[in-house]
Amino acid sequence: MMAGKIDILGLGVDAQSMAEIVDFIAERIKNGDFARIVTLNAEIAYRAFGDPQMREMVNRADRVTPDGSGIVWAAGRYGRQNLERVSGIDLMQELLKEATQRGWKVFFFGGQEEIVLAAAQNAKACYDGLNVVGYRNGYFAEEEIPSILAEIKASGADLIFVGLGAPKQDFWLEQYGEETGAKVGIGVGGSFDVLSGKVRRAPRFFQAIGAEWLWRLVREPWRFKRMLALPRFMRLVMKETR
Repeated sequence: MMAGKIDILGLGVDAQSMAEIVDFIAERIKNGDFARIVTLNAEIAYRAFGDPQMREMVNRADRVTPDGSGIVWAAGRYGRQNLERVSGIDLMQELLKEATQRGWKVFFFGGQEEIVLAAAQNAKACYDGLNVVGYRNGYFAEEEIPSILAEIKASGADLIFVGLGAPKQDFWLEQYGEETGAKVGIGVGGSFDVLSGKVRRAPRFFQAIGAEWLWRLVREPWRFKRMLALPRFMRLVMKETR
């Protein structure tokens, strides 16, 4: 495992703050090769534990951020206390602010047509001067991928946010990210739903105590089966660190 990484169930998570991750992305956009960012939560970590291909894909990413209280808790079990949470939605919002200030061109890819359109429109409204160079929904056939890549490349995007759901978005970025012509690609899961206004994010109190998952479960009880990954992940971590 590389220096600066925390090994959590065989997954290397970067022990970096939001500011450090943003600085890394800024450097790559300025003069680097394509970089892929994975925002890792407990559900994906649990799935990757039993899926070598998925685990290797995560570990090949240029940065893996601790998205979720489960990963932050696990880092503490492995000896890294007070790790800063860097979630997909928070990172996206921070980068939209930076993009406005630095003149980065951004592209939104994924989700339903009306959702990604609203996310792009709201981003421009919230971040005055933001240069959104394109958006595209996440419903496509395999044969459409070349035209999607050509569209993104023609836009001149520096930064592409991909909301195809994990791990699909991360496999897609690993396979096609460089072909988009962008400098940085980030899988952001359901963040477009929040940015579009379709889904209300948990109040700051729930965010502060690491209980956004509880807020979402109360509002979206159909997520119950998915949420079971959290206690299973915690059990694996406790077994390994006991």
